[in-house]
Amino acid sequence: MFLAGVLVVGGATLPVRVRNLSTRGALLDGAALPAAGERVRLLRGDLSADGEMVWHAESQAGLRFLGEIDVERWVRRVGHPGQQRVDIAVAALRADEIAPLDVRGAHRPSLAQISAELDGICERLAGSRGMTTDVAEELLRLDALARQLHQLSGSAGS
Repeated sequence: MFLAGVLVVGGATLPVRVRNLSTRGALLDGAALPAAGERVRLLRGDLSADGEMVWHAESQAGLRFLGEIDVERWVRRVGHPGQQRVDIAVAALRADEIAPLDVRGAHRPSLAQISAELDGICERLAGSRGMTTDVAEELLRLDALARQLHQLSGSAGS
C-alpha cells in the first residue's frame, strides 16, 4: 500500500507515506518521524485521524488511532487529480518504473518532462500566498529532486 499523507505534530507538518492501514492504526514511512508517545494527527485530503505514536525505528513508525477510522474512505483516491497523479507517480518510482502523469495512462513522460513539471509546481507553490516555513522547506527538497531527475534525464538519454 502507498498513500500520501501529512502528519501534524504540534505546529509542524511532516509528509508521510502510509504503508499499512487498519481501523485502529497505521504503519508510516517518512523522514524525522515523531517518537513513541507523541500525540499526532494524520491527514489525507479532507480526512483526519488523531492518534499516538506507539513505536519508531529508522524511517518507519507505528501510529495507533484514538478512535476507529473508515479504512475504505482512507484508501479511496483523493478527489483532485493532482493528488492522484502524485500517488501514481510516487508509487511507480518506488517500483523503479516511470508512471504516466496522465491518470488515464495516455502517455509516459520522460525524466526531463517529470523534472520540468516538478519545476513548474515548485514555482507556482513558491508564489502562493499560503507559503509557510514548513512548505518552503519541502519545496527546497522537491526542487532538489527535480534537479536530480533533470541530471538523470541527461545520463539516460531522455
